[in-house]
Amino acid sequence: MDQILQTLKDIQLDLSKQKQDMKEMENNITESINNNIDSKFKHIEEKTKNLELKIDQQQKTIDILDKQLRRKNVIFFGVEEKEKGYENLLSIILEILNKNMNISCKQWEIENVIRMGKNTGKIRPVAVTITTMSRRIEILKNKKSLENTRIYLKEDFSPAILQKRKELQETLKKERESGKRVALHYDKIIELKPRSSGPRTPTERNTNKRILSISPEESEKNHRGDNNETTKQAPSTSNMNKIPKRNKRNIESFVIREPKSTNANSTLDK
Repeated sequence: MDQILQTLKDIQLDLSKQKQDMKEMENNITESINNNIDSKFKHIEEKTKNLELKIDQQQKTIDILDKQLRRKNVIFFGVEEKEKGYENLLSIILEILNKNMNISCKQWEIENVIRMGKNTGKIRPVAVTITTMSRRIEILKNKKSLENTRIYLKEDFSPAILQKRKELQETLKKERESGKRVALHYDKIIELKPRSSGPRTPTERNTNKRILSISPEESEKNHRGDNNETTKQAPSTSNMNKIPKRNKRNIESFVIREPKSTNANSTLDK
């Protein structure tokens, strides 16, 4: 009977030990699975971050290229769609520039002209690409010459920049109402310098000029010049009273004379 009881106790101990071992195994398996999943997730997260960085860099590069391409563009609004082709549209734009805006613009100064968007019955704007930045700046400066017409000009911005400029309009209006001199430059609001009350004097204009520094070579030359001036002496009166000698030459000195024959040559001739 005692042996049976002991055997039962041993069986119970074995069962409890097996249960404990199974729990430990389960915990180990769960921990290993979690560790494996965590490592995989970390690897995926690193890849995702690297991809996001690359996408951001590529987007910045695309934005820079897009900005550079649009820098030479001027958008004409209100130009009637009566052209029959590219050459006709180009001649219309040249006529607006030369006659309406009084800008002497040649055909080679315009790289491209194209209507923007699909034809839906409304007048579409015309994107004009100028070959030189100086001519583009001149066109934008003279855009007020089109005030009495249906045509007006604007710079070419991407849709994202246009949306940002639209959002900044309210802030710009509040800043101007408060008395600040501000302007919208690309996608930022910048503060302008206050205007002077009266005309500036020449001395005030020169205060903004940069003072040029003297180079070491120039300073050394000036130093040598000062030393040379101190060492120079006045010429003596005896030297000043001397009359320079003239070379006593006559016409005979320039005549080439034949060499005289020797006695040996005269005897041979005989």
